[in-house]
Amino acid sequence: MALAKWNELDVPALLALEPGGGPGVWRNRFGDSNLNGRSYGGQLLGQAMAAALMEAPADRAPTMMQFLFMQGAMPQEPIDFTVTPLQDGKRFSSRHVRGAQQGRLLLDAQVTCAVPLEAPEHADPTTAPAGEHPHDLPEFAQLDAGLREGIERLGGYSADHKPSVEFRIPHAKRQLSAATATERFRFWMRVRGPLPQDSRLHAAAFAYISDWWLNFSSLSMHLRDIGERRLYISSLNHAMWLHLAPRVDEWLHVETVSPRAVAGRGLAMACFHDLHGRFVASATQECLMAYAG
Repeated sequence: MALAKWNELDVPALLALEPGGGPGVWRNRFGDSNLNGRSYGGQLLGQAMAAALMEAPADRAPTMMQFLFMQGAMPQEPIDFTVTPLQDGKRFSSRHVRGAQQGRLLLDAQVTCAVPLEAPEHADPTTAPAGEHPHDLPEFAQLDAGLREGIERLGGYSADHKPSVEFRIPHAKRQLSAATATERFRFWMRVRGPLPQDSRLHAAAFAYISDWWLNFSSLSMHLRDIGERRLYISSLNHAMWLHLAPRVDEWLHVETVSPRAVAGRGLAMACFHDLHGRFVASATQECLMAYAG
């Protein structure tokens, strides 16, 4: 049976799962489509995280997810997330998640939760300049049309196709222009609207938005070479680490860099800091990036 249509704004509803008819099985209620008519990768990440946390000890905070995208999902069809225990030790609990849709295996993931320990600590500082605030930056749809048209050739990046995410790009002309774009790209983002005070919901919501523009740094420095050709882009694998419990309805500064792209695959790495400069999370993603046709 087809899923009800999501309103594209209520992230807690998107991430809320219901029992799927067997032990450790959870099913989504809504899907979130991308411009290609398939499920947005963040939907799969967020719902897989939510499923794992339904089966993990409540007193252990999520710290890590490793994720393999195997096949594209159809957003109008339900996904069954099957969760099995991998580890329950003194300090760590790990869960394995598989997502399937009508018999097709879509994803394979591992999520770890941990007990916080007293230990030495260090953190890289934020690269956001002092005094920069995302409220002062234009929305993507307000940028020069020429900039946006160039970006849309990169596999369907567009202005407003994700109403659930607020998004700002500092120095957009320099970062998005073919002549000046580099393998480094930074931006601000948050989930639109306040979320309940639920750390596990925020962890799943972080997984949801961690896919947003993460692989752009793999593509941006090639804008001048691509010209009028179009690229086909698809997420291949993803990893994320939660250093602190992030608040995803507050602005996060995202600094991304791509150290390598070769043979149709690009690697991107990201650091996430909050408005107070705290280093809250890291993520990596490998994407397929090849000329279409």
